[in-house]
Amino acid sequence: MFSQELENLIQASLEDGGIEEYEKAAIVKRAQAESVDLTELEIYINSLIQRRQRELEKEKTAKFEQKAQEKKEAFGRVCPSCGKQVPPMTLKCECGYEFNSAKGASSVQQLMDKIEQIQSAPIPYSDPQDGMYKKEMANRRKRIRDTISVFPVPNTKEDIIEFLSLAVSKSKIKGGLLGTIKGRLIIAVPIAIVSIIIVFIAMVALYGSGRNGSVGAGLVMGLLYGAAAAVGVIFACLKLGTEMIEDNKTASVWRDKFDQILMKGRSLRGDSEFQKQLDYYENMVNRQS
Repeated sequence: MFSQELENLIQASLEDGGIEEYEKAAIVKRAQAESVDLTELEIYINSLIQRRQRELEKEKTAKFEQKAQEKKEAFGRVCPSCGKQVPPMTLKCECGYEFNSAKGASSVQQLMDKIEQIQSAPIPYSDPQDGMYKKEMANRRKRIRDTISVFPVPNTKEDIIEFLSLAVSKSKIKGGLLGTIKGRLIIAVPIAIVSIIIVFIAMVALYGSGRNGSVGAGLVMGLLYGAAAAVGVIFACLKLGTEMIEDNKTASVWRDKFDQILMKGRSLRGDSEFQKQLDYYENMVNRQS
């Protein structure tokens, strides 16, 4: 119906079920360049939006029904081996039977599939230096962090261990103090203060001499140039390698997810081997901190 480039742009804009103003402007601009009828385009986009909203509503309903079913099953769980009623969060019956969930075994893969779907979506902008391209990439990173943050914590022993293993590798903060905005400020502020002092002394010495001016002029120039130097130092430190800071924001979300899963694991009535595995991964992630 439309060119492949325009179709990709429309599909990418509709990823979240709606179209922002800047996305609409980009679509219209592309359509005009291809001499596409804007009325026809609007009808087509509206139909896609309605279809996407119906799909989202179906997904929401399906998730609600799944949670309701899981809750129903949890409160009515019976050991298939001995027939005894067991508490909802019990992993192992008194008779020795261990409860496993086929659905839970793929939880990690489900999360990674969601992340891959976000990462592999078509990018409507080709220039990495373009402001819209950078905005799109920042939006994707945020969506990935939100996806990780709200992803449900598993409740089976196997899935918890698998999640902890993944979260340990994903939660490592890189770059030390340079890896976070707070850390960079810890580095930049002392350097900025030293810069102010050095420039201040230099300006007072220069403008405060009998040949070049007065002490008052030296004080004013020292403050002005010192402040400018401090701002320059802080700005340079914050802007240097911002990709690392973005990656570490995602790592922090993984660490929060690790803590959630570990807490869930501690609450389960697992065996001693399961608790040893929890201790192992907790020690691993603490060594990374």
